[in-house]
Amino acid sequence: MSNLVPVSARSQTFRADIQGIRAVAIILVIALHLGVPGFSAGFIGVDVFFTVSGYVITVSFLKKTETKFLKNIADFWRSRFLRLFPLASLVICTTVIASYFLSGKAFNDSIFTDAKWATFYATNFRLINVGSNYFVAGLDQSLFTHFWALAVEQQFYLIFPIVVFAITKISSPKARTLVLRLALGLVVIASSIWSVLQTSMDPVASYFSPFTRFWELAFGALLATFQIRENWVLSFLGLGTLLGCMFLLGPTTSYPGYLAWLPVIGTGLILLYPIRQLGFGPLRYIGDISYALYLWHFVWLVLPNQIENPPVGDYWNYLYLLGAVLSAVISYHFFERPIHRSISLKADWLSTVILGAVCILTAWTVIELVENLYLRSIL
Repeated sequence: MSNLVPVSARSQTFRADIQGIRAVAIILVIALHLGVPGFSAGFIGVDVFFTVSGYVITVSFLKKTETKFLKNIADFWRSRFLRLFPLASLVICTTVIASYFLSGKAFNDSIFTDAKWATFYATNFRLINVGSNYFVAGLDQSLFTHFWALAVEQQFYLIFPIVVFAITKISSPKARTLVLRLALGLVVIASSIWSVLQTSMDPVASYFSPFTRFWELAFGALLATFQIRENWVLSFLGLGTLLGCMFLLGPTTSYPGYLAWLPVIGTGLILLYPIRQLGFGPLRYIGDISYALYLWHFVWLVLPNQIENPPVGDYWNYLYLLGAVLSAVISYHFFERPIHRSISLKADWLSTVILGAVCILTAWTVIELVENLYLRSIL
C-alpha cells in the first residue's frame, strides 16, 4: 500500500505529514475490513494511497538530475524490487500455508490460483474475471483480494517511468514540466472519463481495472509538479472532504465513477497544503509500517471467518488486529528495512534482479508444494 509501497531512506526533504496521510488511509481500510461501525466507506483509503503514491514517486523523479534514460529506468525498477517483492512474497507464502492448515474442511482450493496471480501483481485482472463470485453474499472472499491495489500500482509504474524519463531525455529543462503536466493531464481526463462510463456498465471491472484507476495516480503525479504552500483553510478543507466521504459513501455507492474525485481531491489538498500535525509520532509510525500492515491485515481479519469452526465473540477481532499489527511491526523491522538498507543490493543491479526472481520462485514453489499436499489429501 505512498502509497502501498514502503518508505525508503529519509532525506532532508522528507515530509512526515505524508506518513500521517498513509496512516489515515490504512486505518480506513482496516476499519472497513474489521466491520467497525461508521467505516463502511473505508475503501476510500485505497484512493488515498493511489494519490499519495503518484505524488511521492513523481517528487522523487523530479529530483533526479541524471538524464540517462536506461539508467533511470534501471534504478527505478531496482528500487521497486527491493521495496515490494520480498515482503509480498513472504505474505503470499504465509497466507497459503495458514489457509491450508487452518481452514479444515472449509478450505477453498481457489487460493492456489489466486496466489499465483498475486505473485505477478495481476490480482485485479483475476478479480475481474471471477468478480461476480467475490460480490455474492455468503461466498468467501479471496485472501488475496487486497493485492488488487498493489497490482494497479505496478501496472501504472510499468508505463509511467518510461513516459517521465523519456520526457526528461527529449525535452529542454524549461519545457520539461509543462510537457509532463500536459501528459499527466491527458491521462487524468481520459482515465477519469472511462471510470465514469465503466462504472455504469460494469461495476466489478470498473472497481478493479487499472484503466479506471490510473487517473488517481496520475492526479497525484500532476500535483507533484506544483510547489506546496501553507494554507490552513485548504488543508482542513481537504481533511474535511475525506471525513465527509465517510458519511456520503457506502457499500451501495456506485464506485469509483465521479464520486472517487472526493477522496482524491481531499488527499490532493492535504498534499499541496500540508497539515504538519499529521506527522506526529504514533501516526507517523503507522504510516511507516503501512505497507506491511496492508499486506498482513487481510489474512488475519478474513481467514478466521473462513475456517471450519470459527471462534465467536467480538474480542477475537481485536486479537486478530493485534496479530496483524505485530506481524507488520516484526516484518518491517527485521525483514523489510534490512533489505531496503542493504548497501550491496542498492549498488548491484544484478543482485536485485536475482533477489526478485528468488522471491517469485520461492512463492511459486510454496504454492505448488501446498497444492500437491492438498491434492494428495483428497485422493
